[in-house]
Amino acid sequence: MARWGRAFTLLDLPSGSRVLDLGCAFGFGTRLPARRYETYGHDLDPTYIERARTAVPHALFTCGPASEVPYPNGYFDGLLLLDVLEHVPDDTAVVREVARLLRPGGKLVLSVPNRGALAGLDSLNVYARLLPWARPPTDDPSWPQSPVHRHYDADRLAELLAPDFQMTERQYTGLGLAELIHLPLLLGLRPFLPGIHAIAQYLYFGAYLAEDLIPAGSWGYHLMVGAERKG
Repeated sequence: MARWGRAFTLLDLPSGSRVLDLGCAFGFGTRLPARRYETYGHDLDPTYIERARTAVPHALFTCGPASEVPYPNGYFDGLLLLDVLEHVPDDTAVVREVARLLRPGGKLVLSVPNRGALAGLDSLNVYARLLPWARPPTDDPSWPQSPVHRHYDADRLAELLAPDFQMTERQYTGLGLAELIHLPLLLGLRPFLPGIHAIAQYLYFGAYLAEDLIPAGSWGYHLMVGAERKG
């Protein structure tokens, strides 16, 4: 949960503020803001949303694309977009929707894979390139529309966020070595023994989260930014 802890720290809003966890999956990261804020979640996968409602019963969840969230303009004081933007078919449309949802002065915390030294080791992209005939490398429902795991650098994010946001914080973490754990699991198990892969991939998740504790420079594998909605 290190990444979500850092995101929570960057959010730093008054208690009771309205916060949206956009791309909340099954609510594993939604629990933290829900301790302090009036918290909402939104995700594309209805199965994930049902699990999230059970996991965080006092939050309000909706289902649909990240570019179409059913709340009025300026409804939220803060928004988390963690490990989501790299998956969506149209990242520009999602950033526009985020800008619409946040009030002036509202805070955005966003994380993406960084276009650093080891970005070429991304296991999802390597798998898709080597085994184009096989089942997709992930069960993420957005993959058929956007079959690539995008990496960004800070300049690209700044370009996406302008003119609606001012970037206030930038953090790099991790090395990308967890991809070397996941790749053989993905190539060896996913096409033939997907049930076993679903269990074995928790080795990768553990390494991924452990790596995220390591501060890095602009060559790191993960990038988190904080930004403020312009008035």
